Amino acid sequence: MSHEPRLRFTVPGAQPEAVVLLLHGGEPHQLARVRPFDVSVLRMIPFGRSVIRAGGGRIAVATLRYAVRGWNGDQESPLRDARWAIDRIAERFGDLPVGLIGHSMGGRVALRVGDYAGVCSVAALAPWLPPGELIPPMVGRTVLLAHGTADTRTDPQETSKLAERFGVQGVDVKLVKFPGARHSMLFPARPWHDLVAGFMIRSLLAPLPEGPTAPPSR
Repeated sequence: MSHEPRLRFTVPGAQPEAVVLLLHGGEPHQLARVRPFDVSVLRMIPFGRSVIRAGGGRIAVATLRYAVRGWNGDQESPLRDARWAIDRIAERFGDLPVGLIGHSMGGRVALRVGDYAGVCSVAALAPWLPPGELIPPMVGRTVLLAHGTADTRTDPQETSKLAERFGVQGVDVKLVKFPGARHSMLFPARPWHDLVAGFMIRSLLAPLPEGPTAPPSR
């Protein structure tokens, strides 16, 4: 039985200025269908809410559920789903800038499709980066890499190495380490949400014009 990816939009304003795509985590090998109440899916919901709140209606959020839960070796199952989702975003919103937020396997997905047309910024959180992972050129994109130092499921050292490579390549990259934080991005979760929301606001939105200044008093 084949499964299909699912994409849901939250559009808080009449005319959004950017779109953020949420990319959840998964497993190395798993062909089971992704369910809406899977922990990896639920984990991304607060990130979308934080972006919407911080954006004040200027950013729409697209939530992707992959067709299956696993990366699945050479099949690289979630990559085609992510590219499909970016295409659907372009169909609906035209050439609005797109930001990607991915956790764990979703961080790997975000980095692998970060060079896709329309993508302007990438936030990879505790990304799964196997040794020798081929990351496409990111020059012209803005990249946030964040990892907990106590993560035992994905390797924070690989994330630091990637940040160094990006820096050498001239990529606009920021590395944030959360001392003692584990893979789940909890306890506390708020710093992760605030970090990513602020990053998306700065990287996707033009600054609002300042209001008129009051005339000098006489």
